[in-house]
Amino acid sequence: MKTNILRMLMTTVLFAGLSMAQDQKRGRMAQELGLNEDQKTQVQSIMKEQREAAKAIRQKTHDRMAGVLNPEQMKKFEAGAKKGRKHRKPEA
Repeated sequence: MKTNILRMLMTTVLFAGLSMAQDQKRGRMAQELGLNEDQKTQVQSIMKEQREAAKAIRQKTHDRMAGVLNPEQMKKFEAGAKKGRKHRKPEA
């Protein structure tokens, strides 16, 4: 059970980190790859879809954790999640 919880947490952290890194690289990527306006629009759409998928995964993880953890543990889990969100760049 602890292994599954750790896997879920690590997956959530991984997706959050990827989303942040991709947001920061988006402008630089467009410039480095020499994307035209149509490509930029398509890339933005792809990245937005990825962020939304990551958000859905975080919500699903939260809901599943709420079914496993007691109220005190859930408060600690939410505090950790909130702390992680402080370090993420705001979603566009």
